[in-house]
Amino acid sequence: MKKLKKFFAVLIVSVMSAVMLTACGSTKASPEESAEIFLDVLLKNDKSNMDKIGMEEDDYTKFREAIDYGLMEGFAGSISDPNVLTEDIKNTLKENIITGFSKVEYKVVSSEIDGDIAKVNVEIKGFDMNTISANIQARLQEDLKANPAMTQPQMLQTSLKYIGESIANGVIVQEPKTITLALAKDGNTWLPGENDIVTLMEALVS
Repeated sequence: MKKLKKFFAVLIVSVMSAVMLTACGSTKASPEESAEIFLDVLLKNDKSNMDKIGMEEDDYTKFREAIDYGLMEGFAGSISDPNVLTEDIKNTLKENIITGFSKVEYKVVSSEIDGDIAKVNVEIKGFDMNTISANIQARLQEDLKANPAMTQPQMLQTSLKYIGESIANGVIVQEPKTITLALAKDGNTWLPGENDIVTLMEALVS
């Protein structure tokens, strides 16, 4: 379990630096609307309302590319052995995580504005890392029984495969966790900051 959380902690740092937004143009979405739109873009890959938080098509393209890059860098920072973390495994894991993000459940419930800062409360159901970890350990035990000669690199590769599958299948917690995003006003746009990304990513893997 600790190794799983450490693995995702590296991803948090990488993705955090990848997804920062800057305002473009004038919009008038409320803090609650802005938070929901940002979550839709980040987690659901839904760009239908992105213009309301100042994102244009070019911004969106760079945004998604940055997320892809952040994930790949996170993988490389977690496991440096290229014999374990092949390009194929990294790409498959990246796609699984992005698929899993789309299955995260969230609901904006309230907000409070204080000058240029809006505290937005969000209920979110992230990945159930306890269940994922237990399932992976059980599957690995079965694999070892069937093939006692499995090497450590093979076990690591198999673990990454199982992690990706569990995330993609949307193994999420039953009870939501409430987090608070402190959006800052930039012109007429409310944008999340670095701490908001950390708070969000931590909630996804708690």
